[in-house]
Amino acid sequence: MRTLIIADDMTGANVSNSSLAKNGYKVGTINNANYIADYENYDALGVHTDSRGMEAEAAYQAVVDKMASVKGLQVDFYNKRIDSTMRGNCGAELDAILDQVDEDTLAIVVASYPDSGKIVIGNYMLVDGVPLELTDVRNDPTAPVDSSKISTIFMEQTDREIGVITVETIMQGQEAITDTMLALKDNGAEIIVVDAFTNEDIETIAQATLAMDLPFVAVDPGPFTYYLVKNSSQDTGVKTKQKMLFTIGSVSTIAIAQIARFRAELAPYVVKIQAEDLLYDGPDQAEIDRVKNKVLQHLDDNQMFLVATMMQKEDKLDLKAAAQKAGLTVRQASERISDKVAEIGSQIALAMGDQLGGVYTSGGDITKAFLEKTGTTGIQIKDEVIPLAVYGTIMGGDLDHKSIITKGGLIGDEYTLYECADFLATKIASNYYVEEGVHHVS
Repeated sequence: MRTLIIADDMTGANVSNSSLAKNGYKVGTINNANYIADYENYDALGVHTDSRGMEAEAAYQAVVDKMASVKGLQVDFYNKRIDSTMRGNCGAELDAILDQVDEDTLAIVVASYPDSGKIVIGNYMLVDGVPLELTDVRNDPTAPVDSSKISTIFMEQTDREIGVITVETIMQGQEAITDTMLALKDNGAEIIVVDAFTNEDIETIAQATLAMDLPFVAVDPGPFTYYLVKNSSQDTGVKTKQKMLFTIGSVSTIAIAQIARFRAELAPYVVKIQAEDLLYDGPDQAEIDRVKNKVLQHLDDNQMFLVATMMQKEDKLDLKAAAQKAGLTVRQASERISDKVAEIGSQIALAMGDQLGGVYTSGGDITKAFLEKTGTTGIQIKDEVIPLAVYGTIMGGDLDHKSIITKGGLIGDEYTLYECADFLATKIASNYYVEEGVHHVS
């Protein structure tokens, strides 16, 4: 197994796993560690301690107990998954892991999560350019954070020596980072906090960590562990590549918030649909082709794909003015856009073929048109993700048996789309596996 992820809650384990899953690695989150040995052929497994809101001593013991339950696994490296805003018992839980592994093991802390706006410069975390301690996380009811300085957050709960590698060294490249890590270790550091403000930085840090050729614990919210696994991979075996397509035509404020959260948490490949072009014969087909081709060109590099008419509030089309310009009523314009958005989604889904695992559609009009365009008989409803958002499998047509989640455009809160995506990924994974280099769908 490449890595075992130890998180302080299940969501954290899922998030770290999702970064690996979307790139084709076989991963899972285990709720009952008594059965973890049954899944030792996975690339990564996540376990959780539900310890974020505990006192430090209790959190320490929870991690010690969890480490004892997974002791028999052969793992390349352990990952202490930390919250992306540094909530919880970061120092105490890291101590618990380091106390259970070889004493020569070095902890490498890369707290940055650039895709969600969180970077570390000069040992300080900024969230969308704002110091961490000045964000809402300072008011968290169970695990407030009152410092932006990463080393300080760890020092509050550990007596281990902490070293820091800042952006000046990162800019010098992998060899300089490796040399600095080794020098800090020689000077007594057991934990090293590293600056990073891009994914490229994080990958370079991962390469530098592996180049030390020493045992280590990765401490991060997900990206660092992904790049460690990616760069330590020795095999070229078949990976699961089931794709998910999210087709959204909603123009509500809540839809924008949901898309923003989805992008921050799961980093789908995104193509914005130019809605006004869909009102005209000729430009509509050109836009359909453009969006479809953009997705298909990146099919091998991503697992999740989002096509939508709005990504932020500035994208909202003045439908009344656009309809008047196109010689349509507002209702005609709305119906035409919905139909063309569904056409984009259906063409992409059909082009994906066997690589498509499931789809998500938002809005009744788009869902209805999407199903009609793919020759679908209906949806076999199997579960409710949240009230008014349902999961099922497509009945008949070109997408027979594919997974689908549909919901109304105004339904849910900021996290709903992310939750639906996570739910859909889980369902697809349960129906797909790899054996002896052959893909099977059950």
